[in-house]
Amino acid sequence: MAAKLRIGFVGLGRIFDLNVRGYLGHPEAEIVALCETDPDLLARRAGEWSKARATSDFEEFLCADLDLVEILTPHPLHEAMTVAALARGAHVSVQKPMAMTLDECDRMIAAADKSGRRLKVFENFLFYPPLLRARELLREGAIGKPLHFRMKVVMADRAQAWRVPEAASRWRHALAAEGRGGPIVFDHGHHMMAVALWLFGDVRDGYACIETTETPAGTYDAPATLAWRHVDPPVHGVWDVSLALKMTLRTDYYADAERFEIQGEEGIIQVTRCSDRMLDEPALTLYRGGEVRAFHNLDADWGASFAPSTRHFIDVLLGRAPQEILTAREGRRVIAMYDLFQRSNAERRAVTA
Repeated sequence: MAAKLRIGFVGLGRIFDLNVRGYLGHPEAEIVALCETDPDLLARRAGEWSKARATSDFEEFLCADLDLVEILTPHPLHEAMTVAALARGAHVSVQKPMAMTLDECDRMIAAADKSGRRLKVFENFLFYPPLLRARELLREGAIGKPLHFRMKVVMADRAQAWRVPEAASRWRHALAAEGRGGPIVFDHGHHMMAVALWLFGDVRDGYACIETTETPAGTYDAPATLAWRHVDPPVHGVWDVSLALKMTLRTDYYADAERFEIQGEEGIIQVTRCSDRMLDEPALTLYRGGEVRAFHNLDADWGASFAPSTRHFIDVLLGRAPQEILTAREGRRVIAMYDLFQRSNAERRAVTA
């Protein structure tokens, strides 16, 4: 067997616990380098991964002869780190959103093209089994021609959710306060926009009303209502975003609840939850012909969607799969969709893509 892929992680915060799952016990990859500027966090992760070189210096990190760099740092750092890692000959998996602007996306794509290396935007929702099965049902014609797509996100009280260090929230709220993309519509919203594009393709036009809410914890880009039309099929989409910080949410992960509904000429497909456990319902239901079919045999653990995303990319790098999910150009489409909403919100009118 050939030597294992040498993997390096830069950014070792809360999301590392999920992104690392795909490498646990993998026979063809090993984590050999860790990079983090927080000395206490770096020391803790170094203790957990004693065989990996640990450093706070990104340039030193890149000297570890890495095959793949996982970038889990704040969004404003993605472009520079991605371009540097690609220039050193490493493939890159960058946490969503891939960048802050379309210009940054374009420079990242150009760097990947120049280097001949792969650039993946990490998006685990596209590996979540209930959503995968929903897409299969849609493509099988289970509800006929799709007409309408609705998504809902509620951000609730974090007391019952995963403990996320304040530092991880602070920079997100700072970006929101600066008008550079907030923690819900831009950051968490990447998942929702990626799902919409994955299901129905390019967007034709859209309208958005995004409010700003100040809380003791910081600035949120919510509540929000967003609507759009896809090009082909010409599905109409609606996305509701709500901030309910006094609402207790049952969850094993973040304090977010997500729902999806696809209505066609012959029925409705619903995915009732992702990162939450708010409703005691099957994660996926199909209504057709006057009957409801519930899918009980799907793995609805949202955290489990991270490992197959990583393993698929390893298969791509080893030649067993043709293309990463998401490609950099697909990641750019998500940023373009967000920009469409931002323009609409600023101009208070519907705008064309």
